[in-house]
Amino acid sequence: MTDPKPIYRAALALLAAAALQGCALFRAPPPLTADTAYTRGMEAVQAGRWGRAAELLSQFTQAASPGDPRLRDALMALGRAHLETRDYVTAGADFLRVVTEYPTDPAAIQGRFGICDAYHRLSPRPQLDQEYTLTGIAYCDSYAGLYPATPEAERARAWTVEMREKLATKALLNGTFYMRRALYDAAVVYFNEVLEEYPQSASVPGALLGLVQAYGRMGYREEEAAARERLLREFPQSEQARSLPPAADTTRA
Repeated sequence: MTDPKPIYRAALALLAAAALQGCALFRAPPPLTADTAYTRGMEAVQAGRWGRAAELLSQFTQAASPGDPRLRDALMALGRAHLETRDYVTAGADFLRVVTEYPTDPAAIQGRFGICDAYHRLSPRPQLDQEYTLTGIAYCDSYAGLYPATPEAERARAWTVEMREKLATKALLNGTFYMRRALYDAAVVYFNEVLEEYPQSASVPGALLGLVQAYGRMGYREEEAAARERLLREFPQSEQARSLPPAADTTRA
């Protein structure tokens, strides 16, 4: 009979060789040089391949020296790539780096607008926490104030109005939440916040109606009457004015 051991050993050797070749095939490619990452990253930007652009330009900005003359443009392009891939927090950080590292460069103006844009996009619907909305208002309002003649200033102002409207809606929702739980003092605080902080918002009629209802249930007749009078005077055609509850009869003993 033929000894199977040599055949067995040969088979093992072939398997080992194949495994080694497989390891070589799946070995990670060497990292790109900074020059290559920059060139390919900017090419990806031109082609609208935003995910690839973000990957390559991130490699470049991490490897580039602080004095590299390409760094400013790479950061601006990286910020745009992160905006396009909806990584808004990182986009804001990219633009902030431009503003911080190149404060006197014209790119800093675009960087400031980029931060405004990123936080405007981060601003969530009114039911959620509005921390990003507050930050967005601060950046957009600052940009519009510093650079009122730029084409982007009008957009920054419009975004500020939009985000303030969102905060007004949030305050109205908070007031309604406390009304439903018969916590009228807390409801009044939020309804008055709408009137005092966002007097131009579309939430004002709802806040006035909320005050009429809250003051009525608390027995504060003068305050109820004042809120009712203002709602009827300023928003006579509103849905809230049409749905007012009957006024309390204050002539009875």
